[in-house]
Amino acid sequence: MEAIKLSRVSKYYHQGDQVSVGMKQISLTFNMGEFVAVTGESGSGKSTLLNVLSGLDKYEEGEMFIFGEETSHYEINDFEKYRREYVGFVFQNYNIIDSYTVLQNVLLALELQDYPKETRKKRALELIELVGLTRQKNQKSSKLSGGQKQRAVIARALAKDTPILVADEPTGNLDQVSAGQIIQLLKTISKDKLVILVTHEFDQVKEVATRRIKMSDGEVVEDKQLKTYQSMQEKPLVKDT
Repeated sequence: MEAIKLSRVSKYYHQGDQVSVGMKQISLTFNMGEFVAVTGESGSGKSTLLNVLSGLDKYEEGEMFIFGEETSHYEINDFEKYRREYVGFVFQNYNIIDSYTVLQNVLLALELQDYPKETRKKRALELIELVGLTRQKNQKSSKLSGGQKQRAVIARALAKDTPILVADEPTGNLDQVSAGQIIQLLKTISKDKLVILVTHEFDQVKEVATRRIKMSDGEVVEDKQLKTYQSMQEKPLVKDT
């Protein structure tokens, strides 16, 4: 199932009279079930690509389709709705509430999604178990290790139950063992989602990624399928808000 399609999409950044190219004339298709690793040097455009795909940045040229729907006419509120309903985020800097416990962080995410109150705690505990933090569920996030914090972030992202999960350098602050565990967890998740991960360290993901996209100077210089994957055939259902 085709989730996102870019057709000759370009993104520019403006600062005063200066214009810089974030990415130019990108044409790519992303399917449900893929685990896509986006690689490249700093300034290559990989984070720009991720920001456009996730609706954090609007593009200037071309067309992006989300499950077949054109988005070039989207306004700010349309992209907000897209991010809310379709995209879960995992970032390098965690973005969790340190004064909350793991359980409280996940419960808050479920509350923001209007998850039924009577089953909210049960679902939170299921997600915490999925990411391997059951023993730490009542521990404040500030007391967690880096790897544990990233697991909590993933549990919170999964609370949104979105078809697309984007991860920007999610293992950048982690040791090798913790990084490997996070990558394996994301791989498990990708079986029924589209996972797009930006990384400087392709070696960390080469055993699990189904596809590699390499960028340089705002352009795709390599797009290679590495493994087969189980593609979903139907459009995922999302909550209508």
